[in-house]
Amino acid sequence: MRALIIGCGNLLRGDDAAGPEVVRRLTARGLPDGVGCVDAATAGIDVALSMRSVPHVIVVDACRSGNTPGALMELSGAEVEQLPPPSGISVHALRWDHALAFARWRLADEYPAEVTVLLIEGERFEYGEPLSPAVEEGVERVCERILEDLFVVAAAATAHPTTTPLSEDGEAWPAPGWHAGPPVDAVPDAQPIPFMAGDAPGIIVRGKGGLRAFRSRCAHAGLSLDNASIDCGSNALVCRWHAYRFDADTGAGLTAPHRCLEGWPLRVVDGLIWVCPPVTEGSAEEADVSERPGPRA
Repeated sequence: MRALIIGCGNLLRGDDAAGPEVVRRLTARGLPDGVGCVDAATAGIDVALSMRSVPHVIVVDACRSGNTPGALMELSGAEVEQLPPPSGISVHALRWDHALAFARWRLADEYPAEVTVLLIEGERFEYGEPLSPAVEEGVERVCERILEDLFVVAAAATAHPTTTPLSEDGEAWPAPGWHAGPPVDAVPDAQPIPFMAGDAPGIIVRGKGGLRAFRSRCAHAGLSLDNASIDCGSNALVCRWHAYRFDADTGAGLTAPHRCLEGWPLRVVDGLIWVCPPVTEGSAEEADVSERPGPRA
């Protein structure tokens, strides 16, 4: 993964939903290969866990600074990193600015080279309120800006490639239907790497049998596996929501044998991971995919 957009905020508190709304709209519109989105809600710790080994991270949130509602402010991550006070801290009270400081310490060399913070000035933050018109416009401006920047970078890389990668079969690459994931060296042993394969959210894991790709959707409740963990001793991928366990090599259900992950074909070309998700979600070919282990790469 070369870039990750993280939306922070509370969907139930009016303009505080700006960050998650940006993530929702970007995901619906489609992002370049190698770019992912995470709705971190109000859980600051998710911000820290999501950015491991990602070169560029963009954090989007609402703010109250006294500026004009809907106004956009851009800051570097270093400008807003704040360590939490030494007492009274829990994972539920860790804000994203605390999380940036925590991630810089915890991730060390795996901390992103570039962190951009985009703040949208909010107007109303009452529970049950929708986005105010000014923030609605601000959210749209942020989406357009992010997409423009990402697609310009992607187009430049396509127009001026440094090499023409070939697959192990000697064919020109990328082949139709395949999407770029993270570099091989960016995948740690105990943490899945989330990414977007077109419109499909996926994760790359490093199991005992090597690299594997799965749809980022738990076979138990259908929730994201972006922040799952890997129990290296038992080679199990563990969902953080309800602790369901899956074989990290096959996707087979360990907690419930009839619940298995959707596996995707995976290839490594020129040091970069490529995956090939199903073309049409919900087709007859995929109808029972949650009932069987994913194919081995």
